[in-house]
Amino acid sequence: MIKSLLAILLCISAILNSSAHAYYALGCDDPEYHQHIKEQFAHFETQNRRLLAETLRDYERSLATSKNPYQVIGDLSRHLKYSAQFEPIDKVTAKIDRIFEHADRLSVEQQIAGDAIDSFSSETHSVGIARAWIAYRQDKHELAFAELLKSIEVSDSAVLSSFGPDFELIRHIYRDGHIEPVVAYINKTEDFWTGRRPDGLRYVWLKMIKAGCKIQFDFVDTINALELGLSVIDVNKDYGVSH
Repeated sequence: MIKSLLAILLCISAILNSSAHAYYALGCDDPEYHQHIKEQFAHFETQNRRLLAETLRDYERSLATSKNPYQVIGDLSRHLKYSAQFEPIDKVTAKIDRIFEHADRLSVEQQIAGDAIDSFSSETHSVGIARAWIAYRQDKHELAFAELLKSIEVSDSAVLSSFGPDFELIRHIYRDGHIEPVVAYINKTEDFWTGRRPDGLRYVWLKMIKAGCKIQFDFVDTINALELGLSVIDVNKDYGVSH
C-alpha cells in the first residue's frame, strides 16, 4: 500500500514538474528545440576538433619529454577518441597500433603496476571507442555497435566509474536513428557507472528516447526534459528516493 502510494505521488510530482518547467510549446517536435540541438552539435564538433589538436600536442609533448610511460599511453588514448572522429581511417588505425607498441615496451613490473592501478581500462575503452568509430564511418554498423558494447566491458575502473564512459559516438548514432544500440549501451553502463548522477542521467535519457526526443547526451538533458514538458521527475532535486 505504501509503495503504491509513493509511486502515485512520484507520478504526480513528475507531471507537476514537467508542467511547471515546460518551455518548448510543441515539446519534442518544437522547431526551436530542434534548432537548439543542431547548434549544440555544431558546438560539440568545434570543441572536439579543438581537442583533437590539443590532445595531439599533449601526446607529442609527453612522448618527447616525459619519463612516465603511463602518461604517454594515457595522452595517446585521450587523443585517439578525437582522432577517430575526424582523421583518415588508416591514420587512426596506426595510432591504435602505436598504443599497443607503447604498452609492449613496458617492463613486466610496469605492466603489473598498471594492471593494479586501473587495469588500463580507460585506455582499453578509448581503443574500443576508436574501433567503433572506424567501423561506423565505414558503414559497418553492426560491427560498430558490437565494438561499442565491448568498449564498456570493464571492471574496477576508477575513472569510468567516476566520470562515465564516452558518449560522443552514442550522440551521433542516436541522431542517425539507431535506437537499440544506444539503449543497450546506456543500460550496460549500470554495471560500472553507479550513483545518483548516472542513475538520473540514465533515467532521463531513456524517458527522452521513449518520447522520441532529440538528445545531446550530457547533463543539460536533465533540464531539457523538463523544458520539453515531459512527465519526468526533476532529478536535480532531492526527493529522498532513488530513481
